Amino acid sequence: MAIVKMNKFTLLTFESKKEELLQRLQGFSNVEFINLQDENLLEANEYLKSLSKDEVDSNIAKYEEDLSKAKMTLDFLNSYMPKKSGLKALEDDKEDLTIEELENAVNKINWLEIYNKVKEKEDELHAIEGQITKLEGEIEVLTPWQALDISFEALNELKMVSSFVGSISKQCEEELTKALDAGYVEIISRGNSDTNVLVIVEKEKYDETLSLLRGFGFSSFKSEFDKVPQVVITNNAHQIEELKSKIFFIKEEIASFEEDFKKMKLVYDYLSNQVLRYKASNNFLRTTNTVTIQGWCEVEKNEELQNICNEVLKDEYYIAFEEVKEDEVEEVPVKLKNGLLNKTFESVTEMYSLPKYNEVDPTPLLVPFYLIFFGMMVADVGYGLVMLIAAFCAMKFLKLNKKNEDFARFFLFLSIPTIVIGLIYGSFFGDAVKIPGLINPTEDVNTLLVASIVFGVIQIFFGLCIKAYTLIKSGKPKDAFYDVGSWLITLISIGVLAGCIMLGWPSVVKYIAIAAMIFGMLVIVLTGGRAEKTKGAQIGQGLYALYGITSYIGDLVSYTRLMALGLSGGCIAGALNLLMKSLTGPAIILLPFVFVAAHVFNLLLGLLGAYVHTARLQYVEYFSKFYEGGGKAFTPFKASEKYMNLKEN
Repeated sequence: MAIVKMNKFTLLTFESKKEELLQRLQGFSNVEFINLQDENLLEANEYLKSLSKDEVDSNIAKYEEDLSKAKMTLDFLNSYMPKKSGLKALEDDKEDLTIEELENAVNKINWLEIYNKVKEKEDELHAIEGQITKLEGEIEVLTPWQALDISFEALNELKMVSSFVGSISKQCEEELTKALDAGYVEIISRGNSDTNVLVIVEKEKYDETLSLLRGFGFSSFKSEFDKVPQVVITNNAHQIEELKSKIFFIKEEIASFEEDFKKMKLVYDYLSNQVLRYKASNNFLRTTNTVTIQGWCEVEKNEELQNICNEVLKDEYYIAFEEVKEDEVEEVPVKLKNGLLNKTFESVTEMYSLPKYNEVDPTPLLVPFYLIFFGMMVADVGYGLVMLIAAFCAMKFLKLNKKNEDFARFFLFLSIPTIVIGLIYGSFFGDAVKIPGLINPTEDVNTLLVASIVFGVIQIFFGLCIKAYTLIKSGKPKDAFYDVGSWLITLISIGVLAGCIMLGWPSVVKYIAIAAMIFGMLVIVLTGGRAEKTKGAQIGQGLYALYGITSYIGDLVSYTRLMALGLSGGCIAGALNLLMKSLTGPAIILLPFVFVAAHVFNLLLGLLGAYVHTARLQYVEYFSKFYEGGGKAFTPFKASEKYMNLKEN
């Protein structure tokens, strides 16, 4: 239930051992390398500055080229492989392999043969598609001339007359016909703005006619086809159909490469791992024969790391572990460690920001509130049971990947408060099933409103107490009093004063509350700007800090959404049930389908609203009181797991 304790390790060994060591560290998946080649780091360390930068082995070019081939093969095959549908699409079909098992499996695969086979099919498809494009282009060009019942070649062979084939503007069509009264003019087709024409005149009138046509903006049509346009179009259409049939059979053949597709997935991860290992050298420094590696490792994993060094390097290495120094806190990668319940909600924290290494992990501190608030917003026994059954069945009967399993578990846990608060509200698919409840949301609106604000007060005060604890733990008890204690005194006093006015509490309580409120406000004004250099600036900043009391009012108002969303979901469910009761006659047979569809819609709407608004209350109203965030996630040097799951040795 905390941030994993890290330490820095420095490892020196021989360059010749580096490749084998990196392979084992990749399988270990618990070290993050520090980039020793960073110029800022080198400037600050004279010893490191005296070393040379390690370089990526020239073999990487070959592996990158091979990786590119594997990726191309997978991208191409992926378009033709049978796709999983429904729940099957959620299942994880990756193999569980260690680094060594992956390497052994790939060594048995003649993947270049698969690549060449797939490349041949790809080239064949591209060639056929190119032919189809060419034929379709010819059809497009000739379509305006398909009414012409003579070939262009035959027109060119006429001895006694000259022919002109081309287009003119539609507006000039009538004028051209009149101007060429001694010749033959045939309108072949009309487009949006042009008219395609055939003009035939006596041979000796060629120049005269050409000059005339140019005056009308005539554009000649040049063609290399030796057949009648309609014949060419028909032949091309038949060829296109034949080529499309070829494409169909080729695609069917490619779809049968499923086994090759699986093999290439392993090849891709294997080659990715090779490239990653070579690129890791960009983080290291070296001498002629030795290499210097530095990185972060979990303290609990130190012994395992040392055992790996013993196995791979024997006694030809030196390793030292250092605790995190105060000036390194910003650089230390953060990894969270929680129990199953809290771990499920780590994604909520990560979506906001990971904590810094010296901060408190807020995940366990938000989980109870997230559960209660989500339950209050959905608040229906039926909806909770649907969530519970769906999540349980998904986890029990489907082989989910880690991401989908965490998602299912997330809603499994959220279903519990949804059911419990649904029982309190007496809601089971709205009012579809009558069950007794402690609160009727539609009648006890004020009760829900007060409860929502009370939960808000509890969470805000809890957040302030966490901030005080953090400050005290870091050796700043005065800051804890100034920045938290003064606000607690002020806010509690205002609450007590409101109680005296509204509930008629004794006058002595009222005066004590006023005195405490004034004291708290004075502390805020006098200490809120203590970081400023001048008294005037300190008082000004203190007054501005006191003005922040308005934000607490806004925060409390935000918690009314707990009442609003719970009430709206129940009202919509009730309205849907009322509409379904109005179904009569033959339409009654549709009732089960309408009931399921309507309530699934309302459930999805409620889940979306509850997820978003519950998260907002954590991020804006809660985290702002104590949590800064900004930590850097621990990204260990590990194997590619795009198409396989890395299994521990």
